[in-house]
Amino acid sequence: MNKTRMKQKRSLINLIREFFTSENFFELETPLLVPSPGMEVHLHGFKTNYLNFHGEVIEYYLPTSPEFAIKKALGSGFDKVFEIARVFRNHGESGPLHHPEFNMLEWYRPGSYLEIMDDVDRLLEFLQSRFPEIQKPSGFSWELESKRTSIQECFEKYGQIDLERGMEDSKYWRNESINILNETIPENESFEDIFFRVWMKIIEPNLGMTQAEIIYDYPASMAALSKLKEPEHKWSERFELYIQGVEIGNAFSELTDSLEQERRFKSANAERLALGYPPHPIDYDLIEAVGKMQATGGIAIGIERLLMVLCQETDISQFYLQPLGEIRRI
Repeated sequence: MNKTRMKQKRSLINLIREFFTSENFFELETPLLVPSPGMEVHLHGFKTNYLNFHGEVIEYYLPTSPEFAIKKALGSGFDKVFEIARVFRNHGESGPLHHPEFNMLEWYRPGSYLEIMDDVDRLLEFLQSRFPEIQKPSGFSWELESKRTSIQECFEKYGQIDLERGMEDSKYWRNESINILNETIPENESFEDIFFRVWMKIIEPNLGMTQAEIIYDYPASMAALSKLKEPEHKWSERFELYIQGVEIGNAFSELTDSLEQERRFKSANAERLALGYPPHPIDYDLIEAVGKMQATGGIAIGIERLLMVLCQETDISQFYLQPLGEIRRI
């Protein structure tokens, strides 16, 4: 147990709450027992059963994110909202950058991912001037606004690969990726599989090394819950925030088309089945709420990951009162 790190964590959470309150965001409190944990293909939830008064068993999950519940609030008329929520992820979520339960900051506002980019800069400016434990590693500046780089530019700069061409030409994509990786790629790997090979080995370690960096406009196939860019629909209005090679947050211009949302959820479940994962229940109350939302931008940031880069800590478990590895069998 690291008492200093626990105090830093509480200090940061208090500052984040102060920032969003001063920006006139309303703080929500969403449930920890939910009908669906999330629909992303590679996210896995914790499941439990509730036994009601009549002896009926109802399945619930712990949330992998408060996003679904927040969007129900947005669909009912809320607009500028935030939450610092406890979230849970199963299936191997452990390591220097991962823990099966953590704190997630999410905020949403009318507009798009562009307004969220500006919020990120204001939040980091606020924290760098008020969080006394912040570390300033050599060559990195917290004072600079975030650098904004398209994902196409990332592949061109660090991998000498034309990502847009690769999205349409599978032979080019595979051959160029093999060349830059200098390793064999199995024939059955998809575009996304190869993308993440190149991303994690060649590109990601270079991101956000001198200042916070926003990487924007992911391929449409990686849109998740974001809108697609008009008019071509090749790219999604999505960005990720990187600081010193660590992904800190994931943001969208939120999808507001309920039919498209349902289609994506069904597609995700089909992919889960193909990979041998159980499908997740589709939350149709969420789908209805999505269709009632105004144009909205939103983001999720891992609190403990943010703490890691602020404090120059290399092990996320230092920010937990009882890290997973310390739990003993009874």
